[in-house]
Amino acid sequence: MDRWPSFQFFTFRDFHFTVDSYKEYIGGCLVNSGYVKGDIYFKQENNGDYFQGGLIRVQIRNNPLPDKILSAFEFDTCVTMGDRLMMYIAARQSNVNETSLYMMARLLGITRERKEYVTNEPTVCNVFTTNQQIFRVAFKFTNPDRLIEFY
Repeated sequence: MDRWPSFQFFTFRDFHFTVDSYKEYIGGCLVNSGYVKGDIYFKQENNGDYFQGGLIRVQIRNNPLPDKILSAFEFDTCVTMGDRLMMYIAARQSNVNETSLYMMARLLGITRERKEYVTNEPTVCNVFTTNQQIFRVAFKFTNPDRLIEFY
């Protein structure tokens, strides 16, 4: 697994990950898993300035789990977190109470004033790499405490 310096803003143009399988956890317990097919696309829209970050649009094409995760959503920023890249929105006001978002807002700042999450919209995305190749993408949800990992 790659190691990244902690708490550094990470910018990129775009990348994608082909999904072969998934695992779903609720409250830390494995509840579902299986083989699926799909592609997750990440695109950072930063008006050509890749040193200033920008809105990250995520699209799951041929979404294999449309009842569990939206096919399109966004994050405000991406930071390095030791063993992963973490994408998130740190809003001053939100309809979710997520400890990791609160921590990121306190540590690195607010990314927007308000965010209203909808059903099946992830609050955090973690991208794990080996030799700078993606091997796992994990999406965290708050209500309920749910995690979906794609491999």
